[in-house]
Amino acid sequence: MIKILFGDVVDRNISFYVMLSLIVVVLTIGAIDFIFLVLSELSDISNSYQLIDVLIYSTSKIPYSLYDLSPYLCLIGVMVGLGNLNDQGELVASRILGKSNLSILLSSLRPVVALLLLGLVAAQFWLPGLSQKAEEGRLLKQEIISSDQGYWLANEDGFSYFKSTPSKNLIEDVTIYNVDSDFKLVEIQKAESAALVSEDWVFDDVQIEDVYEGLIQLEEERVWKTGPKNSDFNLILSPKYFPLSVLRQQMSSDVSEYRRNLLALEFWRKIFQPLLAFALIFLAASFIFGPMRDQKSGQRIISGIILAFSVNIIKSLFESISMVSSMTPLVAVIIPIVSILLIGLFLIRKTKVIS
Repeated sequence: MIKILFGDVVDRNISFYVMLSLIVVVLTIGAIDFIFLVLSELSDISNSYQLIDVLIYSTSKIPYSLYDLSPYLCLIGVMVGLGNLNDQGELVASRILGKSNLSILLSSLRPVVALLLLGLVAAQFWLPGLSQKAEEGRLLKQEIISSDQGYWLANEDGFSYFKSTPSKNLIEDVTIYNVDSDFKLVEIQKAESAALVSEDWVFDDVQIEDVYEGLIQLEEERVWKTGPKNSDFNLILSPKYFPLSVLRQQMSSDVSEYRRNLLALEFWRKIFQPLLAFALIFLAASFIFGPMRDQKSGQRIISGIILAFSVNIIKSLFESISMVSSMTPLVAVIIPIVSILLIGLFLIRKTKVIS
């Protein structure tokens, strides 16, 4: 079992070099992405949105960006790792020791699988909340959230508005409009924040205004029994903030067809992201072992970046088409992956590089 998982000495050597290349690629792309994020945010710096806020926002956005780019990072990492091994003569030595091109390629996939599994776990438990908090924290610091950009919810007592929800356990800048049976406004409650304690929302320092009497009173703490539930958050937040389990649940329950398609697109995109990575690496095998195997490292990196950029454009095009046509999100996600696999299979059979 251990040999199947980790292979022999030659397999582990290949996996190790590919893992190092993946780490270098992830750190490099992450650093470049961070620099561009910071540069793009510098023009928005103000008295409320300062440089430290820009750095915090940019740092918080990097994990989701790397997760979103993970198939392309795997592609470039494998091309660089196996390319460097080829330059050093390691691949020739591996073949002398009885390793086929297919065996070498499978050995390079071990660190890729580990990275993709880590991405799936992070997408389920960590990245959604981090990304949501980063986006909403930025908008609050920039002071550009207006009444039509916050969140409005109806409940049995009236309506509520809150400007931001950094997490499902915290909402900020809350205003509650209570109405009577004739839908006449009777009371307004305002608080800077409300936190979810057990199953109830609790205000701190809430201001309560009686519309009929014109009286205003302050309370240090107040329980909000009709506050938003998880299902309410699922209706108002962006699908990219949702883990896979919530996306699956909301795909069939949302009332809007457009939002159902948006949820389905995000769900299938995340589900098939590992398959996209494997398809890209399969296609890259024709470059690594085929006519381009004698390219220098810089040329291989450029080839990998161009390939990744082209695939990303095509994938985005199909996803956009699915939102405005009869094409389903599942088909829009699958078509680019199947096309890559077919092209890779054609090139591999033509050059006979997998033996």
